[in-house]
Amino acid sequence: MAANELHTETVYGWAVEYAKSGRSKCQQTKELIPEGDVRIGKEVDNPFKEGAKMKLWYGYEALFKSFRLGSAKKPRVYSTDELEGFAELESEDQDTLSALIDAENEFRAGLAKVDDDAIRLEHTKNDGVFWSVVQSGATTRVRWGAIGDEGNVSEKEHKDEAAATKFVEKKIAEKEKGGYVRTADAGSKRKAADDKEEDDEVEAPVKAKEAPAAKKAKKEVATKKGKQKEVVAEPAKEEAPAPTAAAASGGGGGDAETVYGWAVEYAKSGRSKCQSTKELIEQGAVRIGKEVDNPFKEGTKMK
Repeated sequence: MAANELHTETVYGWAVEYAKSGRSKCQQTKELIPEGDVRIGKEVDNPFKEGAKMKLWYGYEALFKSFRLGSAKKPRVYSTDELEGFAELESEDQDTLSALIDAENEFRAGLAKVDDDAIRLEHTKNDGVFWSVVQSGATTRVRWGAIGDEGNVSEKEHKDEAAATKFVEKKIAEKEKGGYVRTADAGSKRKAADDKEEDDEVEAPVKAKEAPAAKKAKKEVATKKGKQKEVVAEPAKEEAPAPTAAAASGGGGGDAETVYGWAVEYAKSGRSKCQSTKELIEQGAVRIGKEVDNPFKEGTKMK
């Protein structure tokens, strides 16, 4: 994985296993990982031996909490396929990790869908910095850094949607008090573009209706002027409309999302959310997965 300005560490892979002793420390909490507990290792360069690699160990819950903080480009786990040793775990622990990864992907996907609507503020200090926030239901994503960079992120799940809204309003007020100025929101720009598109769609039929009237006027002028024989303009050939991105991908409406397949199973936990109702799917209930491109890791897919 490529390194970045804010997170220079290169991660070569991930591994999962049961802690072989109680002496390893979680890199996030700095607490000892009990012997026999599930731990996840991040493979990185060994700073003590050139050309060698080593694993930094984490308690699995602490690791996933850490994914919601730090660089926007921070390496993260998006699938159990990335975890070396996953097949050797007990089925119960496999289910726990699968559910945790699914829940995290759904959490981030929900924010990714509304990322264009983020409220962005900027300040001239330090050669220009930005701060932005976006809300999706009860979750929020704050992003900050130097203008032109992706910056750091802090993602949070609040008690409910009202609490998330209160958090957003409070943070914006704090930033504006500190001298930050709100820019034109991306959501407003997109709405303006959508409005223009709607206007164009309304204009097109009006022009089409004017065409027959124009032809009739031409015919009348030609007849009045020279009493010549009637001029009949040939009807213009209609051109087939160009296919939209949605039609090309097989989607409907304005959704250009490509669906690679479908899967059905019983929910492994009660932590995954229905993408339509945004309600939790009860453990053991039948759920259907739509396989799409993973917006967080190029070249991979997610459900």
